[in-house]
Amino acid sequence: MAINYNIAQCLLNEEKHSPDEIQVLLKQGEENEGAMVRLLPKVETIDTRPVRTAVLRAAGDGYEDKQLSLYITYVEIFIEKLRELVRTEAVIAQDPCVELETAPAYAVSVRIDGDYEFVGGVVASEPVFIELARRYSGDDTLQEVDDMAIDACAEFLNVVQGLFSVTMARQNLEGELQLPRWRQDIEPHGNCQLCLRVYTSFGAFQIVLAVDEFF
Repeated sequence: MAINYNIAQCLLNEEKHSPDEIQVLLKQGEENEGAMVRLLPKVETIDTRPVRTAVLRAAGDGYEDKQLSLYITYVEIFIEKLRELVRTEAVIAQDPCVELETAPAYAVSVRIDGDYEFVGGVVASEPVFIELARRYSGDDTLQEVDDMAIDACAEFLNVVQGLFSVTMARQNLEGELQLPRWRQDIEPHGNCQLCLRVYTSFGAFQIVLAVDEFF
């Protein structure tokens, strides 16, 4: 999409629409970009970093500033790459995600070791996981969670983690990406863990952030 300003996230932050309504708007915006742009007058406050605002609200007071800053940076890159590489607008819920995904669900994560410890990953129900893989890979023949689907989602995470690692290196924090991991039907349990609900035009899933492996 040509419009980079996240109108939907601003609307969700201002609680003008429910998550279900936002998903309908995201779908409409995917089909017709003008539909989302026409909602701009409903935004009361122009927030140039609405994803940051959502993560701060979801995190509350439960994280040190340094750790929260890492999480915010990562999620902003993740949402940007969803738009660019998966071809969907996406928004972050303002409350931490506590519910598990509907089984069968699949988790993929990538750890970064070095000057900082970080793990970022996704957990998604089967249909959402397949659609994420299909859109990223451009392979419309994907119909099940097989090696190709898992590899596609892992590659997407590698791209996000790589960009995140480069961003951290500019702050003199070096990190090395480890090999992706995946598992079915997990319950995340990482240290300093923050689970965030992501709403897209094709469904919802979780981003899981932690300082060590969460499955």
